[in-house]
Amino acid sequence: MIVTEAAGRYRFVTQPAHAALSGRFARHWGSDAVATPEPRHPLVVAAEHHDQGWSDYDTRPRLDGDGDPVGFVEADGDDWVDFYARGVDVVADIDPYAGLLTSMHAAGLRRGGYGVRTEILDLSDRAPYAAFVAAQEARQDDLLAALADGDAYDVGERERDVLDDLHAEGAAPAGAIRSPLWRNYLLLQALDSLSLYVCDSARYEETTIGPVPTGDGDTTSIDVSPVGPATLRLDPYPFDVPSLSVTIPRRIVPVDADDLVAAYFEADVRRAELTVIA
Repeated sequence: MIVTEAAGRYRFVTQPAHAALSGRFARHWGSDAVATPEPRHPLVVAAEHHDQGWSDYDTRPRLDGDGDPVGFVEADGDDWVDFYARGVDVVADIDPYAGLLTSMHAAGLRRGGYGVRTEILDLSDRAPYAAFVAAQEARQDDLLAALADGDAYDVGERERDVLDDLHAEGAAPAGAIRSPLWRNYLLLQALDSLSLYVCDSARYEETTIGPVPTGDGDTTSIDVSPVGPATLRLDPYPFDVPSLSVTIPRRIVPVDADDLVAAYFEADVRRAELTVIA
């Protein structure tokens, strides 16, 4: 659950709702300024369902010992590894390439984003995350081997080299940007970051999203600037439409509610509208 407090109210956005927004961004990703996902379909699936494991956990707010809501970053570690493992299973059943990306995303959340998300701490040497990361990286090896044996996607030595270095060093090797798998991982992180920014901001402020793959085999960063209460400008602009309108489903509950969980279920789901422009 994404929980934002402002003006005496809590705003709740579920993790699956945040992921659905990532999927909408992914479906329209592609412009002269950024690389078009290739292959696109598994990237869209991974973006839209990378937090599928949270669906049961997010059916209600979780409260700490003081009665305050627990946000997604404070989730219990054992719960966290359980629902992320189940979420990878769900996505891998839809598409094994999407499952590979989702597994990389999940393991990366406990390995400093594999070197590309500096805001994420590396917790891969701590229980219960160490065993989770080891299991997911073994799963990635199995998924890649199965993909290499099939005909659906073009995966090979470039992808093998990327995974070997990620697992051994926690970061991608030099020249990894030539690998479609690594480019799609970078893009999944950018989509996740952009959606979290949209869902988790009480008031939008300027920020930067990246690294984002470009069409010329490099990376760039996208500057995000609010130009109104419900309008964001992205530079460079990454989408295939002149402007992109999205909605964020959320529930708003007074901080001083006597029964926070009951108030949550009494609150209507409100859909905040946002427009992204060049």
